[in-house]
Amino acid sequence: MSKCAKTNCICTHTAPCEYGFIWVRYKEITPARLRDGKTIENESWYDGVSFCPTCDPERAHIQATSTSSVQMQERLRARSQFKVAENYDKAEESKTRTL
Repeated sequence: MSKCAKTNCICTHTAPCEYGFIWVRYKEITPARLRDGKTIENESWYDGVSFCPTCDPERAHIQATSTSSVQMQERLRARSQFKVAENYDKAEESKTRTL
């Protein structure tokens, strides 16, 4: 397997880890009502990836505990380097300075 982009990564990058991601299959079941009133369930399978918990435990935790993809995107965006710097600047601006 290939290494992820992180320096000093302690992961062995053996299966199932590939470049810091793990391949997963998602099953989605949607109910459908037929003309005669019967209800059937349609089963759809999707391929996807999740963050490797060894390579990137913080993002893996965010992905595992998020209730929707929108919430996960917001939480991942909030932890980005640019957002942290922006929040620090806002906090510093709000402080009262004495000369």
